[in-house]
Amino acid sequence: MKSSRIVQLADLLEQEIRGSKLRPGDPYLSTDDAASKLHVSTQAANNALRILVKRGVVRRRRRLGTFIARLPDETPPSALQRVHLVVHENYLRQEGMLSDGLMLGLQGELPGSQLQFNFTPSHDGHEFANRLIADALRTDGAEGFVLVRAPLAVQRIIASSGLPAVVFGSLQPSVQSLPWIDRDQRQIGGLLGSHLLACGCRQIAALFRAELAPGDFITLDQILAVAGAGGIKPSDFTMRALPADLEAIKHAVLPVLIEGRRPLGLFCRSHLLAEGAMQAGELAGLQPGRDFELVVADVYRKSSDPPPPYAYARSTVDAEQIGHHIGRMLAQQARGEPVAPGHELLPVALELPHV
Repeated sequence: MKSSRIVQLADLLEQEIRGSKLRPGDPYLSTDDAASKLHVSTQAANNALRILVKRGVVRRRRRLGTFIARLPDETPPSALQRVHLVVHENYLRQEGMLSDGLMLGLQGELPGSQLQFNFTPSHDGHEFANRLIADALRTDGAEGFVLVRAPLAVQRIIASSGLPAVVFGSLQPSVQSLPWIDRDQRQIGGLLGSHLLACGCRQIAALFRAELAPGDFITLDQILAVAGAGGIKPSDFTMRALPADLEAIKHAVLPVLIEGRRPLGLFCRSHLLAEGAMQAGELAGLQPGRDFELVVADVYRKSSDPPPPYAYARSTVDAEQIGHHIGRMLAQQARGEPVAPGHELLPVALELPHV
């Protein structure tokens, strides 16, 4: 279940409440009933109900059930009528970049705000961003933006609009006016690069997404610094920028694995790249942890997901807390208050695979 889906499911339940004769205080669907109505898992239904709790539409009482708290049209006062989540569809659909926890935190901080996903196109970011701003300015209520790995044109145009916005990820160097929150990319490069050296790797291949962001260069620079300090020569370091396509990743990584000098270490920016690398290993009869080492920077997983079979950089700040923090930054701007601090680096820790 992708992150945008829980918002859609919550919207469906809210529409159902709006069209019913339910009143505040009336009992509402249990998690099992909601799952049956929506034809989804109980976990997805539970998260959709949690979104409604954050919006103040329903309340839950332990051992008693779920009850209507207010009707959807009785919207509580909010600094922002709508929050646009601007993200490339690949990051959301294939990587789960906006976790359920982050959505819950954001909705909890801005209970009266509608969350709307807007997918950035692969090209012509100018037209896309200008259309977003024009639509936002046509409405009566205040609107804000959360920009996730947004390209330069999108960050620049939304920054110049003066509307509330927060960058979740790395800020483009030429855009100075937007507040941002990101994991510590330098720490990620240092932790994962050091782990590869500790595993004895004497050659490193770094796999990045095709569209590089400023944070990628920070991470890459730190990996190169750690590798150089560990005695790895430039000729023993290679880099690939690959599309979000498993087949393309698999066939691009296959010769790297076959021709690489042992012991070989693979740094993967995303778990999609890691999955492609592991499939390439299967084709070559090579196994991570035995024939090559694998580390991953960006892993967006739910608590119910099985642990990945590789070392990765884990944020030490809970996703729901991050959502609350982004919501507060948006609300401060909507009220005309300065955002202090204007940026925040989230620490990470090395998570080792379970054996």
